[in-house]
Amino acid sequence: MLVGVAFFIVIERKGLGMLQLRQGPNKVSVKGILQAVADGVKLFKKEFTFPSSLSKFSFSLGPVFCFFCAYGLYILFPGFFSESSFELGLMFFLCVSCFNVYGVFLTGWLCNSRYAFLGAMRAVAQSISYEVYLSTSVFSVLLFVGSYDFTLIRFNEYMCCFLSLGILVLWLVAALAETNRAPFDFVEGESELVAGYSVEYGGAGFALLALAEYSNIIFMSLVTGVMFFNMGMSWPFFGDLAVSIWTVFFSYFFVWVRGTVPRYRYDLLMQLCWMVLLPLSLGVFVLGLVLVC
Repeated sequence: MLVGVAFFIVIERKGLGMLQLRQGPNKVSVKGILQAVADGVKLFKKEFTFPSSLSKFSFSLGPVFCFFCAYGLYILFPGFFSESSFELGLMFFLCVSCFNVYGVFLTGWLCNSRYAFLGAMRAVAQSISYEVYLSTSVFSVLLFVGSYDFTLIRFNEYMCCFLSLGILVLWLVAALAETNRAPFDFVEGESELVAGYSVEYGGAGFALLALAEYSNIIFMSLVTGVMFFNMGMSWPFFGDLAVSIWTVFFSYFFVWVRGTVPRYRYDLLMQLCWMVLLPLSLGVFVLGLVLVC
């Protein structure tokens, strides 16, 4: 996944270049395909500076925390040849996703910068708000599936997207907000916060934060494909291929949204969550409960 995330960053840069009618990375190797290797070598060779008022351990704690939270989710990967099955996998996913907020807060707080602290506060408020209705959307799908296990959800007999298209739309909006992506990228609003909560990090620290962010995008794409588009995923080889195809498709969806949709205002973001999306998700959940009962 580290290799896949590194190359996904390059694909996003090239995709944004195509959407904006400009050149993306094209100098390193053929069509810039090895730009990920060049960026990784550059970042990990750069000097990792520390603020004078903080210890190296405390300053490094935030990026490492975000990194382990992001990649710890991949123990839930529902491959056909997986040796273990996590019975409460979806609950584990929700818990780790909520716990990742502490890594963002630590990163912004330990920077000892007003810009970073403001970005961290906005990230915490945004994540907590959208996790409420993200959980409601997940439980609406579980009403039809009846299991927390990602493997059993994958082997479900029907495509949930046809039965709950509204839940899919709500889920995609929540995925964009949860991963701090456009049009909800208020954590890194370049015109307001310079670089958000990671403004003081460079070199290896910035690399860990970038890998964690893009790893969350790929895992959210994986969860979307498994929960809503699981037709044919019960077959040994075609199932794993279908999982990969849907993961790549929804990863490209994140890039497409970033290149086409303008950023919201922060007050409109919070109003959208509490006044529109949360009542809608609760209504869909109650409707699904009635249908199942």
